[in-house]
Amino acid sequence: MTPVKTPEFILFDLDETLYPSSNGLMGLIRDRIVDYMVVRLGWSRDEAEERRQRYVREYGVTLDGLHKLHGVDVGDYMEYVHAMPHAEYIEPNPALDRMLGRLRPSKAIFTNASQSHARRVLSALGVSTSHFECIFDFEAAGFCPKPDPEAYRRILARLGARGDQCVLVEDNLRNLATASVFGMTTVLVEKRGHGAKGEHETIRTAATRASTTMQADPATKADLVIDDILQLEQALGDS
Repeated sequence: MTPVKTPEFILFDLDETLYPSSNGLMGLIRDRIVDYMVVRLGWSRDEAEERRQRYVREYGVTLDGLHKLHGVDVGDYMEYVHAMPHAEYIEPNPALDRMLGRLRPSKAIFTNASQSHARRVLSALGVSTSHFECIFDFEAAGFCPKPDPEAYRRILARLGARGDQCVLVEDNLRNLATASVFGMTTVLVEKRGHGAKGEHETIRTAATRASTTMQADPATKADLVIDDILQLEQALGDS
């Protein structure tokens, strides 16, 4: 599909999209997910890790499998796995806050995590929640995680939007594939350790790579591919 010239809504994934995958936060969260299953459900670490991987494959996120199959309390799970010092892993990114302020479309966070985790991530980044119309989390989606199509129907209903009015910015191709079904423009943030660089340096680097990085990529089935969230503004302007 051809990316929209002027999107009316930009939906942002949270983890490893707004901050670099290299900072280790998601690795810690994965460890705490395994810990949760060991402590709360009494499984061995090997069984917990096997189930974590299997539930991600089958349900999109571990929690959905645990909730549906084992009756795990969503609030208890979210509080446990996200109980960590976010600011020790996430560096402030004032350039991201400025970019979000310049982007004119309505913006929303679209995450499989919790509202409280999202707010702590944004606080550690130094990004104002006022940029976003809503933080649409796992609970808001009716406990339907991305890539479940129902999660996308629900956020579109919450925003009063059509899919073809939206851009989804994500690090997960499975989640982008469902977005494409709804007619959304898809932007893949590749996991190359993008981070809080100087604003001018990042934009200049983006410009030098525009011919290769910010293009539709049939191999990944994303409309646009960037390797730093700070490239989004130019990528949308050039599309």
